[in-house]
Amino acid sequence: MALRVSVPRVLKDALAYPPGESFEESLGRSVRRHGGGYPEYVDLVSRVREVARDRKLSLRDAARWLADQP
Repeated sequence: MALRVSVPRVLKDALAYPPGESFEESLGRSVRRHGGGYPEYVDLVSRVREVARDRKLSLRDAARWLADQP
């Protein structure tokens, strides 16, 4: 399956879910909502985790950073 929207849109939607749930849960929900499946989820969560590790950010802050990239 492929996402029906851009990656920044998926990340922004995931960030809009309540902060009471983990970012990974929010991202999974957002990926499914936009037509993606497990492979798309794994790709996105890997990217977010890599940015978080490299820039010493939380997952939510890393997702914000990625979503704001051109």
